[in-house]
Amino acid sequence: MKIVVTGGRGMIGCCIKDIINIYPTCKFTFLTRKIVDLTKEKDVLEYFQNNRFDYIIHLAADVGGLFKNLEKNVEMFENNMKINMNVLKACHLNKINRGIFVLSSCIYTPEPSKFPMDENMIHEGPPHPSNEGYAYAKRMMEMQCRHYNKTYNTEYICLIPVNLYGPYDNFNLNNGHFIPSVLHRFYKSKLLNDDFLAYGTGKPYRQFLYGPDFAFIICEILLKLKNVNTRKYNKNIIVCNDEEYTIKEVIFQLCDSMNIDKTKIIWDTNLSDGCMKKTVDNSRLKTIIPNIIPGFKFTSLKKGLIKTYLWFHETFHNNIENIRR
Repeated sequence: MKIVVTGGRGMIGCCIKDIINIYPTCKFTFLTRKIVDLTKEKDVLEYFQNNRFDYIIHLAADVGGLFKNLEKNVEMFENNMKINMNVLKACHLNKINRGIFVLSSCIYTPEPSKFPMDENMIHEGPPHPSNEGYAYAKRMMEMQCRHYNKTYNTEYICLIPVNLYGPYDNFNLNNGHFIPSVLHRFYKSKLLNDDFLAYGTGKPYRQFLYGPDFAFIICEILLKLKNVNTRKYNKNIIVCNDEEYTIKEVIFQLCDSMNIDKTKIIWDTNLSDGCMKKTVDNSRLKTIIPNIIPGFKFTSLKKGLIKTYLWFHETFHNNIENIRR
């Protein structure tokens, strides 16, 4: 079984690399931009034609945290639309009829008809203005997958993870997501004896998913789940555990993981909170996981933060220039 993984250098791609030995009958190929630029249709079609695959795990995307989304909506919409359209077309033309396509819970509207939101509410209302470009591109990929399934009888499964974090994440101080950016900022502040700065009020609610957990679930669903229990062509599955926290609670748990005095946190309430709540429902996942991964348990946020901090410390501590950036 030959499986191509786009976004091979990203967090989840690297987490999948860590576990490929448990799938000895599968040969994984991890794509990076150096191998093929997924925004260029000709290059993508040529690569897939010259390298035949059975399945795909499509992770590649132009991603970033709140402030990158705010500043680069046009760029993120155009890049992600190109990537997704090119990859899906290449899959279709080269008979890759089964795959995992990763969306994000940030595509949901901030004002839904109900909480928690389920898989059938993806297009219910406009996404939060802070990430319209990225969100609409991901919504269009869901629509594309659904219509490929309907028109060509493919099995393109869209997984919808909540906020991801873990080893191999993008810890960039400006463009990273919430947990890796804050962890890096606090690590730097601790090293340089600076203030511990947190952005916003800390009041928004978020759900989190440890990267290695998601990588394992992706592979198991791809290889073991047949006849997805959804509407005929809508093969969408929200991936999350039962935990939900305020941003302030996450900051405090991160402080505990890093041995930082919580009373020293300074909150910059002039900066945006983003969406206040985007709680999603994992009921569909709960009907699937016991059948393909008996006894599986998600990594708790507490344990995940400790593991992520230790990985970051071991990876970056000896490179002071990386920490100072």
